[in-house]
Amino acid sequence: MRRGTTIVTTHRRLRHRVSRLAALAGAAAVLMPMTAAPVAADVIETTADPFRAKTTVVFSDPNVPTGCHRIPAIVRAVDGSLLAFAEHRLNSCADKSNIETVVRRLPAGATQWLPEQTVVRGEPDNPQAPATRGNAAPVVYRHLPGAPAAGAPDGRIVLLGTHNPVDPATPGQSHGGAPRTPYLVYSDDNGVTWSRPRTLEELDDPAWGHYATGPVHAIQLTRGAHAGRLVAGVNYVPPGVRGAMLVYSDDGGVTWQRGARVEYPLGRQLIPQEMSLVEQANGDVFVWARQNWSGGTDEEEADPDIRPHRAYAISKDGGQTYDSGFTLLRGFEAPPVQSAALRLRATDEGDRYNRILTSAASVNVDPRSRMTIRSTFDEGLSWQTVDTPAHSSDEGVQVWGDNNRDISVEDCACYGGYSDMVELPNGHVGLLYERTRSGCWSTRTCAGTTDYRAEIAFVVLDDRDLHTPSTTPDVPGRSALVFEGVTTTRGVYGQALAFDGQRGRVQVPYRTAPVLGSGDFTVSTWVRHDDDTKDQVIFSAYGQDGEAKVWLRAEPGSDRIRGMVNAAGGSVAVMSAGAYADGAWHHVALRRQGGTVTLFVDGAQAGVASGAGGAVTGDDPAPIYLGQGLDGANRFHGSMDEFRIYDRALSTAELTRLRTGDANGIPGRTAHLPMDAVIPPGA
Repeated sequence: MRRGTTIVTTHRRLRHRVSRLAALAGAAAVLMPMTAAPVAADVIETTADPFRAKTTVVFSDPNVPTGCHRIPAIVRAVDGSLLAFAEHRLNSCADKSNIETVVRRLPAGATQWLPEQTVVRGEPDNPQAPATRGNAAPVVYRHLPGAPAAGAPDGRIVLLGTHNPVDPATPGQSHGGAPRTPYLVYSDDNGVTWSRPRTLEELDDPAWGHYATGPVHAIQLTRGAHAGRLVAGVNYVPPGVRGAMLVYSDDGGVTWQRGARVEYPLGRQLIPQEMSLVEQANGDVFVWARQNWSGGTDEEEADPDIRPHRAYAISKDGGQTYDSGFTLLRGFEAPPVQSAALRLRATDEGDRYNRILTSAASVNVDPRSRMTIRSTFDEGLSWQTVDTPAHSSDEGVQVWGDNNRDISVEDCACYGGYSDMVELPNGHVGLLYERTRSGCWSTRTCAGTTDYRAEIAFVVLDDRDLHTPSTTPDVPGRSALVFEGVTTTRGVYGQALAFDGQRGRVQVPYRTAPVLGSGDFTVSTWVRHDDDTKDQVIFSAYGQDGEAKVWLRAEPGSDRIRGMVNAAGGSVAVMSAGAYADGAWHHVALRRQGGTVTLFVDGAQAGVASGAGGAVTGDDPAPIYLGQGLDGANRFHGSMDEFRIYDRALSTAELTRLRTGDANGIPGRTAHLPMDAVIPPGA
């Protein structure tokens, strides 16, 4: 696997350029939602609605299942308006029944959502005829500098969807055998009016039965050779297989092409569906997919390491091909359900760290419940968990229902289904999600409690709500992420960071250009520890499948400090004659010079080996961690100070300057964490 099995944080086993253009165009700030629907006086709340004051019910269906709104999607127009889309299922809640796509708009600066409006309905020659018009996949097209010219105007809202005919005699039934085709509608006035639907024959095949766009917002690429391109996810069903495809347009949605495709035979364990896309900071497309299984014991279904319900793939060419197909995401707890993904922060756009969000129900088996937003800070390699109710930077934030897992889902009554997210002008995030009817707190209080199709709610969250890690400054102008379990202590020079050996670790600021490359380098830091019970990682860098390419560990069980460089030209290990687990400060440095790797401890050469020339990084983004391995294991228990990386081999004299004088004027420094402060989120 090119990216390998995604590493899940182990307590258990567009802020795009588009957004900035919108701000420059004068997008107004979106205000807080209007007050949520009141709870009946005779209802006793037995579970939590933790963000009730920040939540608005956008679509409500008291008569479920005779009709409902489902499958939310949301985008922000160039004028700052929010557009919340849904399928209005008119005669029942069945898939592929009589469905129209509708939208509610929240104009920029407004506090009241405008009334529901039909976007597309019926057949081309009779808009009132029963038909399925759903699976909305909207995207706002922007004219980007250097992107190909397009016939579409700047700010056009392009919406992909799927259509199938419906028998007028049975409009409430699911017409699964009907031909299903993709179509497109658009709006050039920020969602006020919409074009007539146009069938996208270029994306269809008569041999395909089921066909589904999204359902979630599509994306526009903003980086690299394919900047300006629109990309959306599609599922289709040829005989005997299931297909997962990306489709793209380089002219603002006027014409479309089939892109990356992979097909998996029925009966295979891997069946990716309902894909949500994110552009990574290096320009790759991260494809986040629902994973469907069939069969399995109750115990297997409940274990996300055995039955994971998320998968991912990477496209390195703007959606034209997959790099290596889909990989199961083991350890990520979620049922088989659609979920959204959204980039919220990016270091190449001026943010202090990278952040991608995903929203999904967070219990590994049906019924779908406990809607939760989780973050990755390393481009999808590791994600916040949902293992404990703690307010922690290791944990996702549950937005609906009591997060006490000892409460049954029936008593919690916090059912939640499909979702989508949007970045707001102030950098906050808006979540649009299906859920139980508000005010129904158990099966004893009111009908509709067990149905996540009862309403679609919108909630606004900020960085504090999202369980953001603390930071510590990085001299080049970025901030390293500091997770729970790290505090400040007295250091060799000023303050230092103390790691608890359980949760504590630091993630060095992500850079699209690696700080350790194919040439010489030096990594230097101070360490102090006296825990001789376990091996501990000082730092680990790059790699995949949980195996770092460059690392340094204290291994008291073997009475040594050991460094490793796994390079294109070979792998070598160097080690000291002792573990230095004596509670005193020691300066350690790992240097590569022309393929020769040397370990220094307290200024003395402790080990040397040759044969590790060439690159230590691949094409995929990967982090540098302090205090843990890439797989989250071997947490460091001790203190660390003055971490530095140089893109050259420092001389012995320069290493002495670092050790004896904390010198900052040595050329070639690409990263430096003084470790003098831990700054809480929002400070």
